[in-house]
Amino acid sequence: MKSKVVAEVSSNHAGDISLAKEFIRVAALNGADYVKFQSSRYQDLLNKDDVQAEWIKKTSLSDEAHFELIAEAKKQGVRFLTTCFSLRRIDFLASLGMEEIKIASSDLLSFSMIEKLTEHFKHLIISTGMHSIEEIKEAIGFLLRNKINATLLHAVSIYPAPIEKSFMYKFLWLKEHFPSVGYSHHASSIVPVQFAIAQQAEIVEVHLKLGEKGPGRATAWDLSCDELKKIVEFRDNIEKACGQQDWLSEKDFLFTEEIAARSRFIGRWGDNR
Repeated sequence: MKSKVVAEVSSNHAGDISLAKEFIRVAALNGADYVKFQSSRYQDLLNKDDVQAEWIKKTSLSDEAHFELIAEAKKQGVRFLTTCFSLRRIDFLASLGMEEIKIASSDLLSFSMIEKLTEHFKHLIISTGMHSIEEIKEAIGFLLRNKINATLLHAVSIYPAPIEKSFMYKFLWLKEHFPSVGYSHHASSIVPVQFAIAQQAEIVEVHLKLGEKGPGRATAWDLSCDELKKIVEFRDNIEKACGQQDWLSEKDFLFTEEIAARSRFIGRWGDNR
C-alpha cells in the first residue's frame, strides 16, 4: 500500500493567491499527491476578538480563489484538498466537485457537521489531536456505526511537537481500532512521518514552507521542499522494499536466485538437522 502524501499549505500563502499557486507548483514538483488549504472565513468566526482574527481575515480564501486554486492544482497534476471549519461553508465546498474533505482535530466530535459532509463527499479525512482516548473511541464508534468512509489521522496538537512527543504509539493504537489511519505531522523532524509510512499509513500530511523565511509564512513545524521530496522518495522506496502483494500467492515464497542459493548453501556443512 502506497501512502498518499498531503502538502499542507494552510494559510502560509498569507493571502497572496499568486503565492498560493506557487505552493501548488512546488508541492507537485516534489511529488505530493495532494496540496491542502483551509476554507475558514473571518465572517464565520464566532469571536472576532480571537487572537488570530486578523490573520484569518487576511488569509481567508474567497470563493473565486477556490476555483483558481483548483484549476492550478489540475494543471500541475496534484489534487486540491481543503479543510471545512463551519456548517455554513459546506454547501459552497460541495459545489467545487471534490470527493474528499478534511476535518480539523477541533471538529472530531462535531457529528452534525460530519453527517452533513458525508452527504456531499465520498471520503472524510479527520484529525484526532487535542482529544482523549475516550473521545477518540466515541468518534470511532460514531463513524463505524454510521458506516462513514473516513481516515483518522493521528495528530499531536503541539506546534511544533518535539520528536519525543510525536507519540507514534498512539498511531499504532489507532491502527488497531480503525480500518483507515494516517498521520498529520507537526514536528520539525521527518522521522515520525517515515515511521508512519513504514507502518502503512493511508495518508501522511506535512506542512510546507517555500524557504526558511518565506516567501509567505514559515513556521517551526513546516517542512522544506527538500524534506517533502525526501518523504516522497522514502515512501516510494518502502513500496519497492515491500515487493508485490501477489507474490504471497506463490507456493514456495522463493525467487529463482534463492532456489539457486539453496543448492549451494543447504547441507554445505553436513546434515545439521
